[in-house]
Amino acid sequence: MAIEAASSLHRPIKIWTDSLSSLMAILNPKSYHSMVREIQTLLLSHKHIHLRWLKAHVGYLDNECADQLAKEAITKGDPFLLPKPLTYLKSEIKSAAISIWQDNWDNGETGRSTHDIVPRVSQKPVGWNREEIMFVTGHGPFPLHTFIASIFEHDNCSCGAKGDPIQYATKCRFTLSWHFQTPTVSLKLQWFKNILTSNLSRTRFRLLMSFIYDENNLIVEENN
Repeated sequence: MAIEAASSLHRPIKIWTDSLSSLMAILNPKSYHSMVREIQTLLLSHKHIHLRWLKAHVGYLDNECADQLAKEAITKGDPFLLPKPLTYLKSEIKSAAISIWQDNWDNGETGRSTHDIVPRVSQKPVGWNREEIMFVTGHGPFPLHTFIASIFEHDNCSCGAKGDPIQYATKCRFTLSWHFQTPTVSLKLQWFKNILTSNLSRTRFRLLMSFIYDENNLIVEENN
């Protein structure tokens, strides 16, 4: 509206705004938003009009007055609604989807061990390889998992202890060459994170998982 009003004047005009996102949209020559394209056309046709940015809420009197008038216009009558730019809509949809995803992740019944290590959902991959994923989730060649999946009739390792991932990584006598220090309950999560962020620990961990696969008949006895 300000640009249209200024187009009839024949002297240099500066229009100030505190909306940096709007200015960036107008500067984008590839924008497909109808309002942005209309503004770009007006500015090309009226080169005496210049747009400028100023910081909001830092004491510029005219800008504060414009904000107050806009608020009064909304509260006194029907608001003047502008179509949302596509980038805004994409951002809102993405934010809503991630919020739903996070809620489902926080309140789900499965994947709790993984949730403890990675409590926040993200579109960025964690960078774990196959062996590390199986270790964290427990979905690997471990007696505890095969027992739950009804593949074996018990959940014990051949050494007599419960065959879960941490048992093989810290206590099982068959995997002694690749043992890590046994974590306390309070430091269990930090223990996992230290292994998964250290290249040396990850290498040793891959060797441990390879041994468990290659010697599965040794460390898992179906009728133990």
